[in-house]
Amino acid sequence: MKKILIISLLGLFFIQCHNRYEYSSMNDINNLWSKNDTLVFNFDIKNAKSKKNINFVVRNNDNYPFNNLYLFIKLEQGKKLISIDTLNYRLADKTGKWLGSGMGSVKEIYFQYKKDFTFPKDTSYRLSVIQGMRKDTLAGIEDFGVNIE
Repeated sequence: MKKILIISLLGLFFIQCHNRYEYSSMNDINNLWSKNDTLVFNFDIKNAKSKKNINFVVRNNDNYPFNNLYLFIKLEQGKKLISIDTLNYRLADKTGKWLGSGMGSVKEIYFQYKKDFTFPKDTSYRLSVIQGMRKDTLAGIEDFGVNIE
């Protein structure tokens, strides 16, 4: 009986973790992100009246030459522009130590983009991300993702 209870609780834990995000997607950048490459995330929002958090996930390695990352972000609903932002996120501290977590040379860090954001309505949206660093091709970024909770 005790074994069944433990298995049931573990199953419930994994189900809750899986349902944490209304949307979650990672784009594989393969260590080279051109300033001409736009990462696109298409998603549907249900229950738009409920406030959402939009977060970014960045996986970088030791080949990344900077301690920060500038991003140009555009959020659209069909042809309607919802928001456009220029963001600067810190990936390393002043000494060059990566701020993310992970073993080895790859670190993963989460950044909050919008907190308690209310989408205008239940429909499809498009989030576009362009790297805004002053290099044509940016090495060291392995993956970039978006989570909406």
